[in-house]
Amino acid sequence: MIKQNIISLSLLSLFSVSALGVDLTKCIGCHGTHFENPAMNLSRIVKDLKEEEIRKALNGYKDGSKGGSMQEVMSQQISKFTNDEIAEVIVIIKTGKIEENIQHDSNKSKEKTPIIEVQTDSCISCHGVMFEKSALGYSRIVNQMSKEDIIASMNGYKNGTYGGDRKALMAGQATKLSSEEIEAFAEMIGK
Repeated sequence: MIKQNIISLSLLSLFSVSALGVDLTKCIGCHGTHFENPAMNLSRIVKDLKEEEIRKALNGYKDGSKGGSMQEVMSQQISKFTNDEIAEVIVIIKTGKIEENIQHDSNKSKEKTPIIEVQTDSCISCHGVMFEKSALGYSRIVNQMSKEDIIASMNGYKNGTYGGDRKALMAGQATKLSSEEIEAFAEMIGK
């Protein structure tokens, strides 16, 4: 049975400041709101790890000694954290106070923002699991694009204004996605 590859992405606006100063908003998109999911069906379940295992993994992502196929994505996320912030992340995960460390839209600060799931099964054969490949040797590498560029290209595929002679290939994929799904995907994958 082929594993279904789904990226769960949270549409959370950047407004409020997290309770402890560490923002885990981008983390929950793949790891789940309680770090209960194996990210991209590749990682271990973080909430079940011991503190030292989490510390070793995060520091390994930061210094490049850990990660395999997840190294590039995780390095981008972890490199901005100081050692003290990494220690905070571990405390937040182990105490379960994740909700206090994600950013919410100021108009809906008490409401939970819905999680948007974007199916990526049909994407990975051309773009790679981490969107690290040039599809068919033709496309831009998606994980190197900005959020804005991803949104513009996906909307361009949907309306037929982007993609050159291969736009029909992506149009079929892009038209399946709502504006919210495109934005969520771009937020998670884009730089």
